[in-house]
Amino acid sequence: MIKFITLAALAILSVSVHADEFDSVEMKWKTCAACHGNEARGKPGFPSLNWMEEDYIVEALTDYKQMINRGDMSGIMFGQAATLSDEEIPLMANYIKELKDD
Repeated sequence: MIKFITLAALAILSVSVHADEFDSVEMKWKTCAACHGNEARGKPGFPSLNWMEEDYIVEALTDYKQMINRGDMSGIMFGQAATLSDEEIPLMANYIKELKDD
């Protein structure tokens, strides 16, 4: 019985830690979702992100933050990436992966 309670407590703690992990990027994702969709599947004229690997997303966001042109939407993405700290960029990539894995 104690083992069950311990596992249940760990599951609750895990969900709580997982939610806290994304706190800094979750609200910022809402801006991204306006173009990329709530589940990162894209919208007409805006690319899907759910096929991309985390490393690719990190590279793209880092480039955009450094104002490196990556295509037609670079101007929009420069402003979006500027709102992310260096620590939030890989966190955002992981958050996007979590969206596509749901």
